[in-house]
Amino acid sequence: MLFLTAILTLLVLLATILPFLPVAHGLVRVGDFPRQQLLGLSLFLLAGSLFLSDGGGIWIVLQIVLAATAILQAAMIAEFTPLWRKQSVTYDPVADWNGEALRLVASNVKMSNNRHADLARTIAARDPDIVILMEVDDEWRRGLDGLLSRYPFIVDRCQDNSYGMLLASRLELIDVSVECLLTEGVPSIIATVKTPKGRRFRLYCIHPEPPVPHDTSAGRDGETSLVALRTREEKLPVIVTGDLNDVAWSKTTRRFRRISGLLDPRIGRKIFSTFDARWPLLRWPLDHLFHSGEFRYVRMERLDPCGSDHFPVMFELVLCSTEKAHDEPEEADGEEIGRAGDLVDDAARRDDEPIGSDWEEK
Repeated sequence: MLFLTAILTLLVLLATILPFLPVAHGLVRVGDFPRQQLLGLSLFLLAGSLFLSDGGGIWIVLQIVLAATAILQAAMIAEFTPLWRKQSVTYDPVADWNGEALRLVASNVKMSNNRHADLARTIAARDPDIVILMEVDDEWRRGLDGLLSRYPFIVDRCQDNSYGMLLASRLELIDVSVECLLTEGVPSIIATVKTPKGRRFRLYCIHPEPPVPHDTSAGRDGETSLVALRTREEKLPVIVTGDLNDVAWSKTTRRFRRISGLLDPRIGRKIFSTFDARWPLLRWPLDHLFHSGEFRYVRMERLDPCGSDHFPVMFELVLCSTEKAHDEPEEADGEEIGRAGDLVDDAARRDDEPIGSDWEEK
């Protein structure tokens, strides 16, 4: 048992340390994802070692390593629990009486999934003002025609490479653009949304490439960096949402928050794991919404998965006239902004097919 415990401890240690390396490769970056699972495994091995230990020096070293990895993993995810100070301010009907409510649903549908009617019913039951769909192709578009007929504003970039995207809104959309920001075939939808009272905010819907063990994560890291740099310069309130193929606690997501200055409503509330819907013990938060301080938090809800490997997510916010935050992200310094620019340049130099574009062939 000592040998097996030592091997497992070494693997946990490597998985804990690798994501801290400044290397934009999937083999390194995927270690960011299972921090909850690594925390649980560290504690399980530590408890087992206390039971099995004969008091020898090797056992003591293993226990110290396991305790250290557990503490580090817990520290990485602690801000996404009620133990932490909230970042987004909760809506107050008295103080925010003049605000405008907004309900948004985002869903990575999984292109090969055919449960169109189930997803349509799930979304219709929540009656959102804005719907963002990812991995949609023409078949998904036809399957959701009934739902989408409720929305007067549609931005359709359905395609068959697992990066199709569709935005539906009952609020007026202006200044709409559909851009492949850095990788051809990976579109993002950017629009100005106009509320009934005439307020406006900028909406960024993005779905960058995933990190995989055999390839670079440059596409994802560059795209999120570019969006952070863009939103940093926005004058209107901002929402950024979508399947970012990155976890809430990663170095790249933290950089995104610092550069953009946007708030994460999960901080101080809950981890909100949204992938993988099929495996309860292998879940992490991949589907995100970040917002500027003019928005107040009402609630977020994980909806039924409807055949996808992602849970659809719903966010309710209230758009107000003033900025407010319990705890703003730390301001990015010049070095970090420069690093983001380098990541954008690295991604722009690539001439590869989008990662995973052949995963969902029907």
